[in-house]
Amino acid sequence: MSDAIINPHPQGCFWHDMAEKYGAPDIKYCEETICSFISEPANSWSNFAIMLVGLLIYLKYRNRRSELLAMKYYGPNMVVVGFFSFVYHLSNNFLTQYFDFLGMYSFFGLMLFVHLEFLGKLKPEKILSYFLLSFIPFSIVFFILRAMGLPVQLSIGVVNIACFVTLIMAVMRAKVNYRYLLVSLFLFALAITSQLLDINRVACDPQNHWFQFHAMWHFFNALGMGGLFFFYTHLEKK
Repeated sequence: MSDAIINPHPQGCFWHDMAEKYGAPDIKYCEETICSFISEPANSWSNFAIMLVGLLIYLKYRNRRSELLAMKYYGPNMVVVGFFSFVYHLSNNFLTQYFDFLGMYSFFGLMLFVHLEFLGKLKPEKILSYFLLSFIPFSIVFFILRAMGLPVQLSIGVVNIACFVTLIMAVMRAKVNYRYLLVSLFLFALAITSQLLDINRVACDPQNHWFQFHAMWHFFNALGMGGLFFFYTHLEKK
């Protein structure tokens, strides 16, 4: 978008200087950036849906055993995803966008490691260390894309492809409850549809700070991520 490199915060607003120092994000969603600490109210507060689902998963299942060691990080991981996205949308600058992408990577990266653990490619006791170390190459790719003027969203796209391929491999070797998987995929499809409506300005009212389609992206993703948790907890090897 043509306004992607322009500081979205007017002179004198709370986040103006930070956006001047670190740069503007490479994308602007429909919601108007207002001169306030919470610069995108709808897009910011909607992230509490992700944090709430993650917290509920953690509180309810923290003491339950799972065949997949990586699943014990699922709930806290969702809280991190929602928190980083909340901070990004309230501040709208490139530095917090980077942390937003770290949050997204932490989710898809964890799923990738869940699949690799299930497939027997990684020992359970090595999962956390490998997962944390994987943030280094992801960050390098993210900043290279930024320096080249390419969409930083490509960094997530590569992880998504790897995650999808390994998911198919895991499903082929598992007893699968497809109900949870199909419900999750349907919710993710609604999230993607909402996102496309927003970024293409098909359904866009910038001054509506109660409802935005990017906020719906957060809500549908929260539900989809919750459904995916139940899919993974019911995944059994043949």
